[in-house]
Amino acid sequence: MTLVTLLSTCAMLLGLGGILPQLVRMVRSRSASGQAPLGWGMGCAAHASMAYVNFFGFDSLLLSASNLVAGTLCAIAIVLIATLRDRTPARPAVVVDELPTSEFDALRAAVLARETQPRTCRSRPARRAPGRARTTHAPARASRA
Repeated sequence: MTLVTLLSTCAMLLGLGGILPQLVRMVRSRSASGQAPLGWGMGCAAHASMAYVNFFGFDSLLLSASNLVAGTLCAIAIVLIATLRDRTPARPAVVVDELPTSEFDALRAAVLARETQPRTCRSRPARRAPGRARTTHAPARASRA
């Protein structure tokens, strides 16, 4: 094995190791949130070009086949993004925010008790602040020269 073949093999393992978990997550959650078809398209193009280089440049059928598999998985990801883009993710069985706790019950009871009391502060006329005079009816001041 040459150095280029060894590095290509490591790249093949890293590439497939990065693609497969993303596809599994999209299929399991039935959502493509956070996925960009442009990025997957660039990955598909990169893998297709690497398959060409590995096959015709280095005569490595195994590496070009792995690049074709990775390119096909990128194309599958693009199809999944197109079909799952508008769907919302499945709701989890237990939502932590909706669990009943005594603190939330006490807070809710306090808010409801306060809202049942009549509000009198809005019915009183507004008081002027001390030390402030009306500017519209005040006599004109003589300017000091």
